[in-house]
Amino acid sequence: MLENITILSQLAPPEKGIVTDQHFPTSRQASLQQLCSDVLNHIAAAKIMRVALRPPPTNGYFPHRTDSTQFLYRYEPSHWWTSGFFPGSLWLLFERSLRVNLSFSSDEILAQALKWQKGMEQEQYNQETHDLGFMILPAFYRHYKHFNNAASKEVIINAGASLASRWSEKVQCLRSWDTCHTKRFNFENKNKDFLVIIDNMMNLDLLYICSELTGDDEFRRIATAHAHTTLQNHLREDSSTYHLVNYNPETGEVKGRYTIQGYDDSSCWSRGQAWALYGYATVYKYTKDSKFLDAANNCTRYFCDRIGNNHGAVVWDFDAPRSPIILDTSAAAIACSGILLLYQLTGDSRYLPWVTQMMRYCLSQTLAPDGSDTVLRDATVNNNKDAIEQSSQTGLVYADYYLLEAGNRLLDIELN
Repeated sequence: MLENITILSQLAPPEKGIVTDQHFPTSRQASLQQLCSDVLNHIAAAKIMRVALRPPPTNGYFPHRTDSTQFLYRYEPSHWWTSGFFPGSLWLLFERSLRVNLSFSSDEILAQALKWQKGMEQEQYNQETHDLGFMILPAFYRHYKHFNNAASKEVIINAGASLASRWSEKVQCLRSWDTCHTKRFNFENKNKDFLVIIDNMMNLDLLYICSELTGDDEFRRIATAHAHTTLQNHLREDSSTYHLVNYNPETGEVKGRYTIQGYDDSSCWSRGQAWALYGYATVYKYTKDSKFLDAANNCTRYFCDRIGNNHGAVVWDFDAPRSPIILDTSAAAIACSGILLLYQLTGDSRYLPWVTQMMRYCLSQTLAPDGSDTVLRDATVNNNKDAIEQSSQTGLVYADYYLLEAGNRLLDIELN
């Protein structure tokens, strides 16, 4: 393991690519470990704790994304899908503090993690969203793992039951969205449309964990069936992914395949592809089914091939026009963490050079300025032309979360 991570950290990115005005002037020779240490141990810790110690503008609201100039957070209520990531980032800092010296003690970080996760407890009963894995696991599962906390275990189980309530035996999927409104679409009748997005692969983790915690195999059955259906209908022959599949809720037949956040229906939205590779690695973790390992590898290979010689820069949609170039550091960070999970599960190191390139690019080229709330900038929520609200080139709470998670995975690999 240590040999592989040393090799990974020494690999240099390609010399040619879309980025021509920045060529890592101070960090080309820096190891990936050194970059992670400099950014995650110091910049990330300082920014995340500064936000944690600052009361939110509205009680019960959580950091979501920033503006595109000062990179200061805008907040959303606890039922918003990203609200669990900030408490989760504090838990990732706590885990990091157990291994390396940060500017805050483990106890100081833990106090903030517990304070912020408290505001998410009510969402365990939320049956109106598929995003309960994103909302609950980043904080409560780590609390349970580290302290065997019974209350957090109960939160997780209740959240899993809430997610399972969105299951359709006819469709063999969990419903992602109840409705969807854009300038192009108006899906608002649950009796006619059953909307499933590729992002839902990431919330299956909650069901597998619930199965382990309760001994109830129904959670596991639902998660695995959803993964099978998604594999059949969301992946193209080249292993690129559709964002949204609309099913007939009465028959389970596919009514249409679309994008809501990518460039167009036939393109490959990079964050959706990252959700897929990470999600299928997770399903393989629990099932050990080679079909899901193949899916994870195929989605990963497609993602890495589409980066090409871009110095590890990940664009928001692999098929979108390159003028102007719009990046998505959240897609890069999610992919890095997912690929490292795949490596931890299999020992297959073929994708590690791409992790090096993406991590090094993010850590050296896309840091938000001093005084900002986020570690990274250049994240894109939704740049689709028909979006009600477009948002690109900002800071995003989940870009930072998955960057930290990837950095902690690197520590895991190095210490094994």
